[in-house]
Amino acid sequence: MVRTLIDRVPASEQTSAPGWRAARLPDLPYPGLVRDPEAEATGRVYTDLSETEWSVLDAFEDPTYSVEVVRLRSGRSSLAYVWPDEVLDDSWTTGSLVGADMQAYLERCSRWRAGWETRSGSG
Repeated sequence: MVRTLIDRVPASEQTSAPGWRAARLPDLPYPGLVRDPEAEATGRVYTDLSETEWSVLDAFEDPTYSVEVVRLRSGRSSLAYVWPDEVLDDSWTTGSLVGADMQAYLERCSRWRAGWETRSGSG
């Protein structure tokens, strides 16, 4: 997905965030990071995004998310998109988005990127 939006896969680190969970969201294919004292969300932290790339990702993300500082297992902190609304009880995993669902999501990303380039004049 990130490659579709910014034309590359940025350097990243695999990490986890104690006290957070990647929750499934009602009627949405992507997760929402939510506080959960019993959980530890795993994921990636991108380490070399440019300001322009951050702008693209911020414009793409669901406006419901808020950007917050999250403490990682390593003791460091990172910015993360946190979901403030209703979530399902079960957790989201990368296996939650496969096959036709993944293809549809990538196509959505491509359509959004094409529209963003037209609106921003960067295409």
